[in-house]
Amino acid sequence: MLRSTYPRSMTPNQVALIEYALRLLSKMSPTGWEGIPMELHQSFSRYMSRDVWTGEPQPLTLRDAALMVLRDAITRTGEFATDRY
Repeated sequence: MLRSTYPRSMTPNQVALIEYALRLLSKMSPTGWEGIPMELHQSFSRYMSRDVWTGEPQPLTLRDAALMVLRDAITRTGEFATDRY
């Protein structure tokens, strides 16, 4: 797979977050919660509903979380806010 260079305004972690969000939405590389690197779990779980029994992130809301991650990247809010760095 080709890799682009990192934009100067984004960290490698932010780029990885966007990449996984796009993969989830496009289903190019079907991956579930288990396929997402551990360092990105917190970012996705922030937008996921909680399972009523376990309190863990509900896997059925992973695609919704991916949409919210992309929204934050586009609007430069949340983890992508420019004033964070």
